[in-house]
Amino acid sequence: MDYRTKIALGQSHIQKDMDYSDIMVSELQTGWSVSYQQEDSNFVADKWFPMISVSQIAGYYPKWAKKNAFTNGAGTWRPGTLPPAADLGIDDPGFYACVRYAFQTQLLADLPFVASPAYNLKYATTKFVTDVLRLNKEIIIKDNFFKTNIWDIDVTGVNSGETWTSGEIGDGDTFRRLDDSDSDPLGLFMQSKMAIKKKIGVIPNTLILGEKVYEALRINEQLNSLYRNPQGDENVPTKLNEQMIARALDVNKIIVARAMYDTTPTASTCSLDWVFGNGMWYGYVDEPGEMKTIAGMNLSFDQPLGGFNTAFEQVPDLLAKTEWYRGFQCFVPVVMASDAGMFFDQVIA
Repeated sequence: MDYRTKIALGQSHIQKDMDYSDIMVSELQTGWSVSYQQEDSNFVADKWFPMISVSQIAGYYPKWAKKNAFTNGAGTWRPGTLPPAADLGIDDPGFYACVRYAFQTQLLADLPFVASPAYNLKYATTKFVTDVLRLNKEIIIKDNFFKTNIWDIDVTGVNSGETWTSGEIGDGDTFRRLDDSDSDPLGLFMQSKMAIKKKIGVIPNTLILGEKVYEALRINEQLNSLYRNPQGDENVPTKLNEQMIARALDVNKIIVARAMYDTTPTASTCSLDWVFGNGMWYGYVDEPGEMKTIAGMNLSFDQPLGGFNTAFEQVPDLLAKTEWYRGFQCFVPVVMASDAGMFFDQVIA
């Protein structure tokens, strides 16, 4: 081998105008990745009204007349005569019809085998389908329970000129918004409690808040003043928590709705807002049973697919060499007693 050949072989590995990608292969990191998520605690659809399974996708449920519990039909009586009497009242039965909801997406059969291990495609696809249907359920619950013209009493927050300042509160009244320094949440809730009891004879026990309303109540001056200790201001929390607000308002249970959704789903960008905006619901919630007062319920038909929770399936498409990931729901929110709740609209500005 002459010297020219040796020199040529020695220089054969040299390349000119190289890019970093030619000399260093960048691999995706495994074990972690970036993804936008919503915490399970953000959602209230499963926490608000109870769920009960039904054996038919549509049907009726019995309703007893309110007068049975509140009408005094008794009177004086003497032996030898018939006692005073009245008929047991039965209202027209309520009707329900569960609605089917579904969502699907596909995963090409070969993608999990050729993709980087950093992309857990089967897990991500499953989570995508279940997350979409979880959000769907939250929006359905909001649209059926958390708005005006559903409950017997609707009141609205205003910046000024409110019709309610003290005394009884009723449907159509306005109140000073709770993010205003002149607001009176203690008086508002006391009168709201009495207004609901006047309708159903039972003290309301549950308050549903949009997250922004909750944050406003945390710094409400009137509520904070209940916890202020003049001898130890340095130990006073700057913001109240859920338990402190519930205690101040004399409410058994507070549920804060924090879920968010894309307001422009067809746009190229994602614009987020709260599902449960600036509203508030107050009313009576109980477990279902015989002859009970209950404001609302979620009726769930889980045969053959669906129910209140998401049913999931994977369906292979052998012709297209893909696999469909599908989720199903079948339920309906039902207002059982519209007089057992009230809705506060535009609670904050």
